[in-house]
Amino acid sequence: MNLNLMNPDPKRIIDEAMQLQPSIRAFIAEVLLDTLDFEDNFLVSSAWQVEIQRRCAAIDTGTARLVDNESAFRSLRDSLV
Repeated sequence: MNLNLMNPDPKRIIDEAMQLQPSIRAFIAEVLLDTLDFEDNFLVSSAWQVEIQRRCAAIDTGTARLVDNESAFRSLRDSLV
């Protein structure tokens, strides 16, 4: 990856990030989401908080089965036929 931090091109950054392994992309997404400053705190039920933590832990430990978006959408389309 050759990121020009003085003049970042978001499309290029995304294109290059999409070449990374799904677990690395998930980690980057998690870190980026943590940096967002939400003006309004949004409520998440305790059940969803538990589920979010479970999913993040599964990704962090490598036990999650991650599927790239193209495969996921192809599987969904195929299931509709």
